[in-house]
Amino acid sequence: EQRRILYLAIKAYKDRGIDLPVEAQNRIKKINKKLGELNDKFSNNIVDSKKQFEYIITDFEIIKDLPKDVLEVTRNAYKSKFGNEKEGYLFNSDPNASAAIMKYCSDRNVRKDFEFANYTYASTGEFDNRPIILEILKLKEEKAKILGFKNYAELSLNSKMAENPEQIFDLIKGTLDKAKTKAEKEIKELEEHFHGNKFETYDLAYYTRKLKEEKYDVDEQEVKKYFEFENVLDYLFKFVENFYGIKIKKIAIDSYNEDIRVYEIYKNEKLISYYFLDAFFRNGKRPGAWADSMRSKTFMKKNGKTVEKVPVVLNVCNFLKADSGKTTIYMGDAETLFHEFGHALHEMLSESRYSGLSGFNVEWDFVELPSQLMENWVGNKESLKKLGKHFESGEAFPEELIKKFEALKTFMTGNFVARQNEFALLDMTLYSQKAPENIEELDKNVLEIVNKYGLRKRKEDYKMYCSFSHIFGGGYAAGYYSYMWAEILEADVFAKIKEMGMFSPETGNKLLKSIIGQGTRKDADKLFFDFMGREVDNKAFMERYGI
Repeated sequence: EQRRILYLAIKAYKDRGIDLPVEAQNRIKKINKKLGELNDKFSNNIVDSKKQFEYIITDFEIIKDLPKDVLEVTRNAYKSKFGNEKEGYLFNSDPNASAAIMKYCSDRNVRKDFEFANYTYASTGEFDNRPIILEILKLKEEKAKILGFKNYAELSLNSKMAENPEQIFDLIKGTLDKAKTKAEKEIKELEEHFHGNKFETYDLAYYTRKLKEEKYDVDEQEVKKYFEFENVLDYLFKFVENFYGIKIKKIAIDSYNEDIRVYEIYKNEKLISYYFLDAFFRNGKRPGAWADSMRSKTFMKKNGKTVEKVPVVLNVCNFLKADSGKTTIYMGDAETLFHEFGHALHEMLSESRYSGLSGFNVEWDFVELPSQLMENWVGNKESLKKLGKHFESGEAFPEELIKKFEALKTFMTGNFVARQNEFALLDMTLYSQKAPENIEELDKNVLEIVNKYGLRKRKEDYKMYCSFSHIFGGGYAAGYYSYMWAEILEADVFAKIKEMGMFSPETGNKLLKSIIGQGTRKDADKLFFDFMGREVDNKAFMERYGI
């Protein structure tokens, strides 16, 4: 482990330019400092821009099909601001409410307004992120060239499993054509089913939901009743306790918000980590879901003895909490919870003495494997039998509904894969080509890329990239492809897990000893080989999505 730490440390120093002239090193330090500031400003602009969004709906008929919890929250928000004199619903930038509008609002003009808002956050006025993005692209290009790379994409891949940008383009384009072909068939079926109407992007979620209900008789609001938050969390904890041989104990401790929950994690009766869960949406909170380390594992000398400070790991989600009664979440929300806890487990269960070899430090295009893997214990039929429980009656997840879910597994998957491919290619292309000279060129480049790889032609007002936090405000610059890369790995791994027994502690122990507990003790390709006994195969991934 010490040799590995030294190897990684020396490589990291070289990647930061330790063997360059002092002048070049100083320039890189300035660039890194500035990039940190720009990343923070980028993220803050999104939050501030979203705070400005308010949308009032007074016609109940167009939103009558929205989930009751969304209607309750938005109705209360309206009353809080305007009183009880008139009926109305006040929507903000809460992604749960926005998604509900896109799926359930019958007025396509309202859906169009919400889509426009989602695609234009932080793209105008005082919170315009375009000047920041332009500077980020230029600085990262300059940094890459100082370090001897042609572009930032090459620099980014220097510390990942993938070898070069060309390999990524080949990988993604290899699935893109098949995914787009399937997606085009899906949209055509959608349009033909609803009387040959030509749909815009803001129609797809609405009519996809209607087709799902009509063709498969699956009502997401009914399904949601089987995913009561406390029950989902309890199932998650009990599963990982049995699978990995750990214990999770809730403790009473004051935190930064009353909704925060804190737990102790034990392995072999030894405390190995603290875990914080911040699960629910609140105004001003950063959107999305993620895992982070609040404290790494450390060893300190105290009174002549070595004392271990265990890691403190945080999960953040943005589920919509019911104003009263039990909170139910969508199946996709349950998958998000499992996904982020997968990240947390990768860090908390790391067996190395050194934090530099922990789960959060593996190659960036491998880091999503443990998290995506965890999602399989939600939608799999074996899992639904154990997990699903009606929040009122306690009834188990109906067998008939499980069969419908099996039939739905490849429903509209072409659209999903094609969309993820579009994001990945936008990211990799921006960081592979020469940085634009000005904002006009930046807008032009982005529009050309999304129209080249996307399913639908976008217009000049499409500014989604201004809130693309992964690649401009986070760690996924020239790395967004890693979601698909990791899922190809994960699908392959899960196929073997099913063969071994997906609830078996023996399976969990092998996974722990081969991948999850190993952090970055070895290169990621070697960890994968240790579990699988062979190189990766994308067959399971292609079968999963029916492409």
